[in-house]
Amino acid sequence: MRICPLRTAIALLLATVPLSVSAQTGQNEKLRQVVSNLKACVRGYAATAQAAGVQTTGDAVDFFIKTCGPSLSDLAPENVGAIPPGMLRIAIRDEWAAFIEETHTR
Repeated sequence: MRICPLRTAIALLLATVPLSVSAQTGQNEKLRQVVSNLKACVRGYAATAQAAGVQTTGDAVDFFIKTCGPSLSDLAPENVGAIPPGMLRIAIRDEWAAFIEETHTR
């Protein structure tokens, strides 16, 4: 019976995957939940923001960071890991743009 060196290398690699991968998976799920909650809040308060005179994307980001921004404990690195730069602003921008688009097509 001949053992393939590639299979052996793959088996060793898979056997040595750090346990931190499961921790990262948990953190990724928590970060997805934080972003999902932020998006839901933006959708819920979009009409309020519009009624308050929010028009530009920059104004919307400022409004929703104040209104819907996650708490610092929700964003703690031990809970969500490293957050890619701009991720929360992009989530707000995208939800605001979807709301504006929807109101223009009515």
